[in-house]
Amino acid sequence: MANRSQQGIGDIVKYAEYDNADDFLAIARTDLESREAVNGLMLGLALRLREDILFYGSQPLFATLGEGAAPVLIALMTPPFKLQILSPEGAQESAFELLARELYKRNWPVPGVLAEEKTATAFADSWARVTGTKFEIGMRQRIYELRKVIHPAYPLGEFKRAGLEHMELALKWHQAFGEDTNVAQQADEDGRIMRGRIEAGTLWFWYDSQPVSMAARGRPTLNGETVNLVYTPPECRRNGYATAVVARLSQRILDQGKQFCTLYTDLSNPVSNSIYMKIGYVPQADVVDIHFFD
Repeated sequence: MANRSQQGIGDIVKYAEYDNADDFLAIARTDLESREAVNGLMLGLALRLREDILFYGSQPLFATLGEGAAPVLIALMTPPFKLQILSPEGAQESAFELLARELYKRNWPVPGVLAEEKTATAFADSWARVTGTKFEIGMRQRIYELRKVIHPAYPLGEFKRAGLEHMELALKWHQAFGEDTNVAQQADEDGRIMRGRIEAGTLWFWYDSQPVSMAARGRPTLNGETVNLVYTPPECRRNGYATAVVARLSQRILDQGKQFCTLYTDLSNPVSNSIYMKIGYVPQADVVDIHFFD
């Protein structure tokens, strides 16, 4: 097989969209699983959408660009959230240009892109040329992987699963988490998804006479699962609660058979990056969040 990174626009057979996650994964899964921890967000979303294509409230985009089972670009989006792109071997500029033109022609609303920086900026440049929109770099994030928990000195309290009686608090903290991270929130969908998290037992607290920090697990792949939605209210910070809930939840995921856990951190927050590394999380890749605007 020719090196895909050397393909030009003339070598790209077609842009393809898929009506369902199964057809998309038939083409994209090998590349996604080749770096399962790094590609866990896109892979985990695709696996979730196999079960319920409207889980995130809208028709998702599943697309590839390339020759059959050897795509040069893989794209997934669950509007109104950002487009995610994987370039398995470093696509040329012409591939990003074609992807941008196809998405624009098909009226896909692309609010931004989340990918490794070279891929994200290449698409953003193409999208700006095709649509006339502008863009700005948002949060730079680091993807971590953990295979063994280094247990910290735990603070007072206990690791406790959230119940439906915590629904109001969980939604309040989810909204605050979105404000801290500039992630769009949709109240109606958040309520449905949060209830689903609680009923499925995937939302957990550190509990010190009351909830003082939370974290969730989600997007399972064949060998891994993500820890996300880590939030501690300002008045409870600097007590080790977030470290505790993440460490216990990570251990629970490993104990239940996964080989590794992943999480994303804001690179501008040295505190969170430091505490996660102290409990065993190892950097794997950096990604960037790019916003489009008129």
